[in-house]
Amino acid sequence: MAAGEAAWALWQDSPWGRLRYHVVARLLRSWTEDLGPGLRVLDAGGGDGRDALPFALAGHDVTVLDRSPEMLALARAAAAAAGVADRVHTVAADLEDLTALAALTRHREGGSGSFDVVFCHDVLQHRASHQQVRADVATLVSSVRPGGLVSLLAPNPPADVLATVLGQGPAAAWVALDAERAGDPATGHTALRLSPEFVEDALAAAGCDVAGRAGVLAVTALLEDARREDDRVVADLEELEVELSARPQFAGTARYWLLAGRRR
Repeated sequence: MAAGEAAWALWQDSPWGRLRYHVVARLLRSWTEDLGPGLRVLDAGGGDGRDALPFALAGHDVTVLDRSPEMLALARAAAAAAGVADRVHTVAADLEDLTALAALTRHREGGSGSFDVVFCHDVLQHRASHQQVRADVATLVSSVRPGGLVSLLAPNPPADVLATVLGQGPAAAWVALDAERAGDPATGHTALRLSPEFVEDALAAAGCDVAGRAGVLAVTALLEDARREDDRVVADLEELEVELSARPQFAGTARYWLLAGRRR
């Protein structure tokens, strides 16, 4: 496993990493209820399938696309352990491999745009440029059927500033304030700072109406590590974070933004 993947796995298994997945799963469950049972779900850049697995457990058909064979092997192992191996499929490809993504959609029932739900979480900030992100959003939207849902998640730029001032002081926060890229503590690399407004505009240009907005982890990042490692605190935090995610006044500085677009 590469160093970046190992760092990411370590973050995922932390109490606050698990909390991010729990909160997002609950939000997506509420946002997709009207789409009915037996959904066809694509998790683009889905890694080990942690965002996709709850949908497989709920009876939906899930395809996880990722460039890392090791991550996809973990996704298959998790699906087998959960008893849903027959509902989780993996494809080794990158978002840049548009031919593979197009071929994938053609092999699904209904041809191009045949998925009911498409995820792309914690991926877009790792692309080369904002222009590339705009193109990626258009590709993702083209992979979902009209009336289907595209779910996008990335770190929230204002949260970078808060984290920097708490960890490094105000001088460093001034540098982070208008920077195009920021450090990603989950991987140890730098990442694009993507505003939800920019991505909303990309969704609209690609033919989507915004169907859901949320800030994810509004207060967890402000706690000291010892508090975030207390299982009782984490359980209470999940309920609080779900409630705060529905209140717009907390979205601006939450650790992540989460957007759902419905294809016209």
